[in-house]
Amino acid sequence: MTDPEPQVIVFEEGIPGFPDVRRFVLTDIVPDGIFQVLQCLDDPAVSLVVAVPWLFFPDYAPELTELDQAGLELEREEDAVVFCSVTIDPDSHTATMNLLGPFIVNVRTLKGRQVVLTDSDHPLRAPLPLAVI
Repeated sequence: MTDPEPQVIVFEEGIPGFPDVRRFVLTDIVPDGIFQVLQCLDDPAVSLVVAVPWLFFPDYAPELTELDQAGLELEREEDAVVFCSVTIDPDSHTATMNLLGPFIVNVRTLKGRQVVLTDSDHPLRAPLPLAVI
């Protein structure tokens, strides 16, 4: 049996720092792991480690602007999937999560957007409670 084709997430406006890349897929690093890779299809050199924020920060509650909701064509809260980028510092063996700029994907349309929560106190680099080996 072959694996199903990965679903392509389209970031119509690109993502900050990479405005010219639009198409991405999420792939597991290990089966049933908590971290995934957001891999660019337009430029294979572009990839980000991501995770669902609630696994580490259960009280995380990003609020989207009406503009972001409209751009993603979100009609219901349950249509939105949220994940955040993870940065690993190999020198200090620590990892942080960007809670200020989550990725939001509409599961119905596969439209994605990285939003910047400008009116929030969420940190850009929230330390993750794990040790990186």
